[in-house]
Amino acid sequence: MKFTSLTVVALLLAESKNGDAFTVKQPMSVSQIHQNSRSTLSPLNFAEISGGMEELQEYTDAKTVSPLEKQVRKSPSFWKLAGYATVPVSAALGFGLVPSRRLAAHAAGALVTGVAGAIGKSKLDSVAEVATPPAIAQAILDHGLDDPLTTAGYVKEVQNVFGIVDDEEFECMCSDVYSKYFLGMVKFNPIAKTSELKELTKLRQALSLSNLQVGEAHSAAAAEWFRQTCLFTPEEDLDDPDHPDRQAMDKLFFLTERALTQGGETPEAFQFEMTRVATAMKLTLPEAMERVADVQEPFYARALKSTRTKLGTNSVSGSTLERARETLGLDEQTAFDMHITAFNEEVKELLGLSEDEEVEDMSSAKFSEGAQARLDQLAEVLGLTPEDATYEIAAEATPLYQATALEAIQGVLAGQGTPDSTWEQVEARREELLLPESKSKDLIASMVMQALGGPLEQTNKFAKVNNEVAVYDNILEALEAKQALIAILEKSGWNEFENFDKTFCDPWDKHSANGFLRSDERIKIYKIFTSRSLRNSEDGKISDEMFARMAEVKGLLGISDDQAEVESRATFGPELQKACVRALNEITADYTPELAKNMKKDIDAAVETYKLTDHFVREQGASYYAKAVSVISEKSPGGIPTKEMNEALESLQEMYRLEKEDTYPSHMEHFGTVYRKSIVEAMGSTGIIRPDLKDALSDLRDRLGVQEEDTKQLFLEAVEEKMVPMVEWINSEMERTMLSQQQLAKRRGKDMGQDMFQSGKAADGVLGVGAEVQIMSDIMNLVDFYNENEIAEEKEIGTEEVDGETVPVLETSYPITALGSGAIDQEMAETLYRQFVVGAFTTQGEQASRYETSRATFGGILGLTSEKMEDVNSNIGSTVYDNFVSRSMAQKGALDQQDMMFLANIQGKIGLSAEEGEKLLMESQKKVLSEEINSIMDDPTPESMKAFREKCNMMGMDLAEDVGISKPRLIRMFESEIIPGLKAGEITAENSEILTEIQESLNLEAEECEEMFEATILRLSKQALGLTTSELLRGRDDNAVDTIKEIVLYASFVDGDLGLEVPDEATAYQIFNIYEALDFSGIDDEAVEENKRLLKVALALEQ
Repeated sequence: MKFTSLTVVALLLAESKNGDAFTVKQPMSVSQIHQNSRSTLSPLNFAEISGGMEELQEYTDAKTVSPLEKQVRKSPSFWKLAGYATVPVSAALGFGLVPSRRLAAHAAGALVTGVAGAIGKSKLDSVAEVATPPAIAQAILDHGLDDPLTTAGYVKEVQNVFGIVDDEEFECMCSDVYSKYFLGMVKFNPIAKTSELKELTKLRQALSLSNLQVGEAHSAAAAEWFRQTCLFTPEEDLDDPDHPDRQAMDKLFFLTERALTQGGETPEAFQFEMTRVATAMKLTLPEAMERVADVQEPFYARALKSTRTKLGTNSVSGSTLERARETLGLDEQTAFDMHITAFNEEVKELLGLSEDEEVEDMSSAKFSEGAQARLDQLAEVLGLTPEDATYEIAAEATPLYQATALEAIQGVLAGQGTPDSTWEQVEARREELLLPESKSKDLIASMVMQALGGPLEQTNKFAKVNNEVAVYDNILEALEAKQALIAILEKSGWNEFENFDKTFCDPWDKHSANGFLRSDERIKIYKIFTSRSLRNSEDGKISDEMFARMAEVKGLLGISDDQAEVESRATFGPELQKACVRALNEITADYTPELAKNMKKDIDAAVETYKLTDHFVREQGASYYAKAVSVISEKSPGGIPTKEMNEALESLQEMYRLEKEDTYPSHMEHFGTVYRKSIVEAMGSTGIIRPDLKDALSDLRDRLGVQEEDTKQLFLEAVEEKMVPMVEWINSEMERTMLSQQQLAKRRGKDMGQDMFQSGKAADGVLGVGAEVQIMSDIMNLVDFYNENEIAEEKEIGTEEVDGETVPVLETSYPITALGSGAIDQEMAETLYRQFVVGAFTTQGEQASRYETSRATFGGILGLTSEKMEDVNSNIGSTVYDNFVSRSMAQKGALDQQDMMFLANIQGKIGLSAEEGEKLLMESQKKVLSEEINSIMDDPTPESMKAFREKCNMMGMDLAEDVGISKPRLIRMFESEIIPGLKAGEITAENSEILTEIQESLNLEAEECEEMFEATILRLSKQALGLTTSELLRGRDDNAVDTIKEIVLYASFVDGDLGLEVPDEATAYQIFNIYEALDFSGIDDEAVEENKRLLKVALALEQ
């Protein structure tokens, strides 16, 4: 709907008063918002005019607006009203340009004629939207931000006056004003101020902005600032921290971060908004946050400096700094680092160490009285732990302490002070520098290392140019310094310093006195000192004093015992070697006791002169002794040394400091073959060493100087040499007997003659395990060879409790075996063992007992494990048991006492345990009974079934578990036995004991048997009914009598409920009539009547 021009005039006249009918007046409530005079700004209570206010002032003073927009700003109520109508252009211009009485008529005329056209509502709305933001800005300018809630009311009134109905649209306008204000804060002053944080907060409250609008405003301001700035400032200048535009950029980031954080943004929203601002500046979020920190830290640094200034006035506290951190948004780690820095600066200031001025006399720098209390108070305000504070004090005071201590120690070394005065001076300096006593050890230790490090560094310089004289002299000076330092340390009373070399001269600690020297440098210095010491000696010998000094140098340089030994050997070893070689040559050439004494004196003199260790002499002497044994062995008649030769070797052993064990390897190398040859000769043709020869071999071992453990290995080698042919012979005989000519040729890989093949006869031994192999005597010879020579060993493999005592568990081991020597393969080893077991089983008399006791020994000689032997025994036992049990049970039906005794005897012969024998017996019986039941079930009869059941019961064999009869077969056995009994009348309802006997014998469940019996009754009754009806159809009533009697019998078990389906009632009566006509003489009348009733029930003639 649109209003006419006359309507508008009427409305205007209705608002006019006292001749001012055509002059539009502004409402008083907003007169303060739109004043023409804007020469001054409302007070803001800031130290200087805010840049944001300046920006808003420029915004409202803009000269580029249209006349219509200016008129809307002057008379917002008129244009709000006119927005509802179509206003003539002349009226708009007339009222806007000539608001006087004289021109009112001209305006009215223009309204009446409407010659100038019209302004539509949409155009007026657009103008109002443009004019509203400046009006909002003017409200901020007029009312300020001291009371943001009151200012917010005036801002809200602007919305009403300009007719902005859409709240979101008005919020966007407010956001635009916020953006301009924020832009002015950055543009007019690039230096951030903490007051600006509150200023932004109040501005947000005055404009009633949400977090979203604030984020939009900051993003827009950032984009606009960057666009304007880059018009005149190159982007590379923005990387210069001192450039004003760079400072303004950092300020923008800082204020944005604070505004978003204090507005309660979520982490996700903060990251999004901050990223937008950073992107507008072509930076990443991490880079922007670094810029924020660049602004935060100077603010907080000034706060910390103020805290130090006001310390002791009760005007600073930790809570004050905490509020500052919260205002600035400083993280805890950064704040902690700055606290440490502030504390460190305070320490320096109290020590008089200015960063601007260099302190000439460091010895004068110290803490004044009360400094400790001030530092403690500052640490408490800054929230530092005692450990942190102590560390910072030590960091600055330690170099001062070290300078004093080092100077005092060097004075002692120069002879200008005493250890007592030095210690007192050092302790006094520690106290005035507030260093804790607990640090004294570390401090003194560092000073000692520095004091020693100097001489050692100088020594190393001389060593590099091989200046031996200077190296020697400087090392002596270092030793003197070491003694002076020890004297000072003794005043401390610290026991940790007793081991000076370990504490201060650890070469693997880079902070130690010699830690800066490389290993080769330390060794070179030590080598120079030792050789120079020997050269300076008067008699060319190392005295005890010199040796002690060398030991001190070794500790000072951190030379290990092994390194010192190496250097000693390299320097003095040749002298010892000369003496050792001379002794070797002289004694092996022509030994006499007197010669041995003289040679020993020479070697002892070399050891004493050069302070060599017995370990070194032993190492050198071992190789010379081995050479001496080689020479003696070549001279020995028959390879066996004489008594004099052994004395010569013993004298060398003594002078070379060798133990008896050290001589065994060389004696074994040169005399071992002689001993082995003697063992083989002692075995003779039988291979068995006689007792007297064993004693002779023991004496020979002593003469040859070889140890028993080594000769044992020689003995085993000889045993193997003798045993292999014996095993190969037994193997050959076994193959010849078992294999055909072709098989033997294939196994041995060569053609065999006609005299070497198996006989071709079938095995005919006892119980199916006999064989024609005549090797038992050869096997027993092998066993005797092993036993008589005591080759087998008893080894302890554990312990066990016997009668409350712990006794060792022994196991026999066989060091030489047929398998281990390669004489036979695994298959033949098992075959030979099997044959020996069979031979022992089939042999009678004393020889059989001998075989039995040798069974395990023979298996061990072959190299079979106990598990494999048990497996073979079990296989043989299974065959023997199967054959014997099957024969006995076939003849007797079951095993008797005599049979069990025979099996027990077999068990011992084969080497089976009682448990294994019982298991084999059960398996054999099961096998026989399984075969028997298979045969019975081919043509089952009640008699055979009963006999089999009773046999199993008598033997204590469970049909299912022991014999292994399946469940279906047990059911079949049950039915096969009860059906003939039922038909024969042996099983009746009054005589059911036989069912119980069968059920228990078959080991079936009672309920299961009842179900099977009932099913059988129903099945048999249906068969009987079928036969009966078939006979009746053919007119043979007499043939149906027996089947009718069966039906009556079956009915007696289930009270007539057989579930029969009779063809018809007539047939049922026919059957009943036939039964009723039978002769029942001799039968009780009650029984006859009961049978009739049962038949009627079965035929469904009676319920």
